[in-house]
Amino acid sequence: MSQAGAVYTADEFQRESRYLETIVWEAMAIEAGTKVLFCGYGEDGSQVARAIERGADVTVIEHRDPAITRFANLGAKLLRGSTSVIPAKENTFDLVIAFHYLHEIDPFFHAQVMSELARVGKRVAVVEPSPPADALGKRIALLYSQAKRELGQFEYYQPLEYWKKLLQAVKADISQHVFAFAKVPPREYLVDTIDLLLKTMEVEDAPEAFIDELRQIARRSDTQLLPPPRFVLLGAALGELPVLHFSERPAITPPVEPAPKPVPAVATAAAGAPERPVTSEAGYEFPPVDAPSQPSAPQPQPTAPKPAPPPVFEPGLRFGAPRPPEGSQPATGQPAKQQAPFGAPFAMPAPDPFGAPPQGIPPSSTWQWEPPEGGEEGDKPFGPGGA
Repeated sequence: MSQAGAVYTADEFQRESRYLETIVWEAMAIEAGTKVLFCGYGEDGSQVARAIERGADVTVIEHRDPAITRFANLGAKLLRGSTSVIPAKENTFDLVIAFHYLHEIDPFFHAQVMSELARVGKRVAVVEPSPPADALGKRIALLYSQAKRELGQFEYYQPLEYWKKLLQAVKADISQHVFAFAKVPPREYLVDTIDLLLKTMEVEDAPEAFIDELRQIARRSDTQLLPPPRFVLLGAALGELPVLHFSERPAITPPVEPAPKPVPAVATAAAGAPERPVTSEAGYEFPPVDAPSQPSAPQPQPTAPKPAPPPVFEPGLRFGAPRPPEGSQPATGQPAKQQAPFGAPFAMPAPDPFGAPPQGIPPSSTWQWEPPEGGEEGDKPFGPGGA
């Protein structure tokens, strides 16, 4: 389940997508040398190609002539026919894979197809997307399903229990896994998903009304689409399920910041220039004093200063003000002018009275006193309609 408010960055989403794809494949337990039957080539043949790369002996059952022609050089064996009646003997294959396949055929034939997959395969793997859980995902899925229905095709997503019951009817042992994203993907995912759907629907000449609504959704800036979880179910004879091993999620290594470059020492003389003697004639006003040859006598330790006497208060002074020094005027308590030891480079202005605006703000300024919170409704600086 996604965390509320948590959103992947583009890089995080790509890494998580690759990891989930890896463990989906690991849940199917395809090993080198495994005799695998795929139900169709899919949209782009990528799943078939990946199984071939893993060293599997791959066969594809397909009836669509355009797909057969397009993927003729993929490297898989072809079994021309329908999954409702597969032209093969029992247990011909170690594994039969229905990868995002069953939701695209008429649900009336699901039980028959599952029975045939279980007949020709020792193990059956079903990989299906979950029905969307968010409102936008449900709307997009409904539009796409209606568009497919208009073309005489199917696009019906089913819950996990639906696929599990079908598989339990033909295989004794079942393992099930649900793989989902933990956070909301970035907006690019929504744009790419709708763009892919639009291209598919335009190629298939879907009704224009469905295409227009998808375009309107893509133009909205406040929409977020949650990728549906994926179900992976594996069925086999009793005690024949393989032991699965899943990869650990790769740790995200923070970028290593380059070490700061050493700051070169400031040269005391230009390179190649003769060293200047430290003398008054060479321009040094205070040449260093040579260290004495004899150790100097120990310096007396400084004594702690005596504590200052407590201030004596005079009548007529402000509370807390000490006695003014001699020479001041008792009436005001202001000390007489004294010569500062190094001069006073800046004149210190008298402090402003408490609550007054800073000096220098002209009377026509926009500065004004505002009441604290809890005053009258009309006096609140951030009342209804305010900033």
